[in-house]
Amino acid sequence: MGRLTNKTRVITNERPIHAGKLLIFCEGATEYNYLEYLNQYLKNNVKARYSELVLEQIETIDTKGNAQNVFNYAENFLNTDDNARKYSLYEKHLVFDCDAPKDIQSVIEQMKNSVHDYVLDYSCLLFETWLVMHYMHLAVTDDVKKGKILSRIREYLGVKKYTSKVKASRGTIASILGNEGNIKIRQAIDNAKELQKYWSDHNYEYYNNVKIMNPSTSIHELVEVLLDEIEDVCK
Repeated sequence: MGRLTNKTRVITNERPIHAGKLLIFCEGATEYNYLEYLNQYLKNNVKARYSELVLEQIETIDTKGNAQNVFNYAENFLNTDDNARKYSLYEKHLVFDCDAPKDIQSVIEQMKNSVHDYVLDYSCLLFETWLVMHYMHLAVTDDVKKGKILSRIREYLGVKKYTSKVKASRGTIASILGNEGNIKIRQAIDNAKELQKYWSDHNYEYYNNVKIMNPSTSIHELVEVLLDEIEDVCK
């Protein structure tokens, strides 16, 4: 596993906000593997004095479906008494793409109105859009159709086909992050913030306009908190 800490980075907030306990429902294996990469880094490198806080902070579930399936799975999971009690103090996240189903906006509305107060970590159009941003700057004027994004992933990984096996492989995330994971993730975060500002300045927000907001993502907000925590406790 490459290093995610960067000795030259200075965290201006001397007491960063800790991620706390997170329950994360992921649309598929790629999202799951990405977040598990960060989670395992914390588990393997955390200082002992922080272990009680962070070792079990992330519980990640691969729901193996589209955005509607992520929501349905999370609702069914949390509506059982045992899980409701166990995860009552966890911050609950839904990680999903916006390419399916066709009525994605209504799915987001369901998520927003749930009693479980989910944090929505979406990627428009694909989670691979977020991955591409680790090594390539994306602008609102770029061609971000599904085929183009997947083509860029294939080129970067050096594979002829971006198959379900490649998508599900843990090695795919390791290959994308490499030995400069910190730098690449920070680059992706900055790119995501730039896109977020553009859409905000033009009065778009994903609760109502997610199909228009391509490319965009909100998962960078979760990733930034996790990366700040890694830098704080895994020096």
